[in-house]
Amino acid sequence: MKFKKLLTGLFLTTLTAVAFTGCGQNDSGQTEATNIETEVPESESVTQSESDSSQEEAAAAQPAEIEFWHAMSGQQETTLASLTDQFNNENEYGIKVTLVNQGGYNDLNTKLTANAVADTLPDMAQAYNNWLTPYLDKVIHLDDFVANNFDNYDDIIEGYRDETSQFEFISGVPFNKSTYVYFYNKTLFDELGLTPPKAWEDLVTIGEKFKREKNMVSLGYDDLAGMLEADLNQNSVEYISKEGALFNSEGGLETIQFILDLYGNGYARLAGEDGYFSGPLSNQIIAAYVGSSTGVSYIDTSSGWELGVAPLPGNKVNAANQAGTNLVMFSTDENKQNAAWEYMKFLTSTDATLQWAMETGYLPIRTSAYESETYQSFMKTDATSTAAYSQSECFFSTPTFDGSYDVMSTVNSKMEEFILNGTEAETALEELVDAINAQVQ
Repeated sequence: MKFKKLLTGLFLTTLTAVAFTGCGQNDSGQTEATNIETEVPESESVTQSESDSSQEEAAAAQPAEIEFWHAMSGQQETTLASLTDQFNNENEYGIKVTLVNQGGYNDLNTKLTANAVADTLPDMAQAYNNWLTPYLDKVIHLDDFVANNFDNYDDIIEGYRDETSQFEFISGVPFNKSTYVYFYNKTLFDELGLTPPKAWEDLVTIGEKFKREKNMVSLGYDDLAGMLEADLNQNSVEYISKEGALFNSEGGLETIQFILDLYGNGYARLAGEDGYFSGPLSNQIIAAYVGSSTGVSYIDTSSGWELGVAPLPGNKVNAANQAGTNLVMFSTDENKQNAAWEYMKFLTSTDATLQWAMETGYLPIRTSAYESETYQSFMKTDATSTAAYSQSECFFSTPTFDGSYDVMSTVNSKMEEFILNGTEAETALEELVDAINAQVQ
């Protein structure tokens, strides 16, 4: 299957260099992590998951109650609750999963970090790779579970599997995966005789026309760090490594100049108090925005306008952010580990990932689900999944290393600062490179 091969090649190349999250509405501000070069600490505790119970054959689960911390909301949370209810009602082991919504991704990350210090982590949680480096010794190794008690692990798209093996052990199971797409008000575009952008210059043309004829801002980005990384990739410029920023170059300056000009000329705006652009697009305050494919579940077209979805525009090359978290286990109790594993298997089964994808805008994590007649038929009538998969050759993921989460936060805040202050591109480039390098030293 072409898609599977493309993702495989992508993740293998990003092990040494950046080749973008996430996530649903919550994926914004996060992209998946690769290029891990973190040293795995030795540990003698069961949290290293070298437990005797799974060395040969996974023990059958017994009745247990487990807690799952997540950051889903809206339709995502509704579907997760429905799937969890199904598992609780149908599993043969007497396992009960309790969902605990910890707010947005930043909230979840903060709580996981704090509870890792207090040694009070939940049985399992959603997590990005770049969250795990401070408490990697508390992450349960899933290698034996996969080897002894998982049906057709190879069916999970290889690029996703590679991502969860970057710490030299299987740190999680892929779950909610998405990519960034271009959402636009097709009704307004048609009215102005416009088509979705295919290149950077099209963003300028669209911006000029909406400003002139509608007095309207045409563009927003849910994730400023993701925007910068995507644009650098589209301009054939590398982003970061564990050594620091890699874009202190003419190409990097050109990229930042283009971004700042979009905002400075009034073609783009910040999300501000809206947080995400699904609201302004729904209210027809803005003409288009770039965000996670799963954000479609938050867009409301009930006022009578038509939604369009397109792949990201490119420049020298095309490049599209890949985002989304994995299911990670923390429980030190053997039976709860077995119970959590049964739930993980259920959530990542072909039927479950198919339902999850069609109801939330996320992408199926299994080849069997993607290739199924059901999903292929769904794609013919769903603009979001069609746009997402049309750019699968161009997916890339953000490198992960100690400090990479702090780099992402720094880039988001610095880019917002530059836009608000009208900072010159040369100054912005210098300050951004210095800020990133300070995070990884």
